[in-house]
Amino acid sequence: MDRVYFLNSYIESAQGNLEETIKRVTQGNVHIGHKSVHDLNGDIEVPYYHFKNSVPEDPQSIFNLLKESVRKAILPLDESEKKRTALIVGTSLADFHLINIMENIILDKKQKYLSEKRSIDTYARLIAKEFGLNDFTMTINTACTSSANAIIEGANLIKSGIFDHIVVAGVEIFSKMTTSGFNALSMLSTDTIKPFDKNRDGLILGEGVASILLGKEKSPWSLKGAYSNCNSKTVTSVGSDGTEYVDVMKKALENAEIDTKDITAVKAHATGTESNDLAEINAMTQVFDENIRFTALKPYLGHTLGVCGALEIALFMEFVDNGLIPKTIGCNEPIIEKYRPISEDFSCSNGLFMCNYFGFGGNNTSIILQRV
Repeated sequence: MDRVYFLNSYIESAQGNLEETIKRVTQGNVHIGHKSVHDLNGDIEVPYYHFKNSVPEDPQSIFNLLKESVRKAILPLDESEKKRTALIVGTSLADFHLINIMENIILDKKQKYLSEKRSIDTYARLIAKEFGLNDFTMTINTACTSSANAIIEGANLIKSGIFDHIVVAGVEIFSKMTTSGFNALSMLSTDTIKPFDKNRDGLILGEGVASILLGKEKSPWSLKGAYSNCNSKTVTSVGSDGTEYVDVMKKALENAEIDTKDITAVKAHATGTESNDLAEINAMTQVFDENIRFTALKPYLGHTLGVCGALEIALFMEFVDNGLIPKTIGCNEPIIEKYRPISEDFSCSNGLFMCNYFGFGGNNTSIILQRV
């Protein structure tokens, strides 16, 4: 079956645009800020990777970020090509209309219920119409795998001949309710993300927006194979043995028709939480031998939830295009000594790469990219 290629991308992270993010990461000048969240004892400050310019927590901000991201990604397309292009949005952001109602109930504020509401897919349809894209849109909300699953769905639609191009867009901005929820679950770090470290104490959330243009035209980067499933012991945790992750990684390799020895490096999910990191590293030992190179991007970006699929893939591809895979920061005492993420930048300009995303509710996705 025809290969699907990555044709263009645009990102904005807490470190800036793509060029600024690459520069900050390579120079070790990573910015982490703070945000206020609800706690049982009142509002508290927690570490948070936020945009340089403050973004209001409202629907219009989401719309503006998405629109600019999509506009940049579809620049290579002419007007006739846009008509055969569909937009898929991946995000964990809930409907802000409902969030505001829930938050006001929780905080015992009096507010009348307003019937008018706009979902994320409403914004997707408005953006598609403004840019002359096909009127088919889709929104995927599968927690941390949202935009990763959007890439897989987009590739399926192109391979089936339904569309010539798909633009996958993801967005996450600070949500006090979401961040407070992670705080209530005791999943937030107090200082830094320590992926696969014995002393890890949780994740740090982050803002991000990204769009990736997929199509049939050949480019250096292509989707070699992928697999996604939903399999979990609990809604918020995962089995420590990593069985759920092993299954998705092995099936992605099968779909790509390659062996573990063919993988040049792995972009790990690496949230820095107690259970997920343990499960992921145990899964790595069951799929790869101890020579496998792997890294984590969340110490640079924060955990950007639904957009981390598109954001981390776009950034990872750019790093390889620049001839390297960035080192993992924050891991000083690895959970398993023989499976330590790379501690120095690794020189690399092509190969086969596995990108993993493991989310709440057992939504697990593994994507294999090829760079020639």
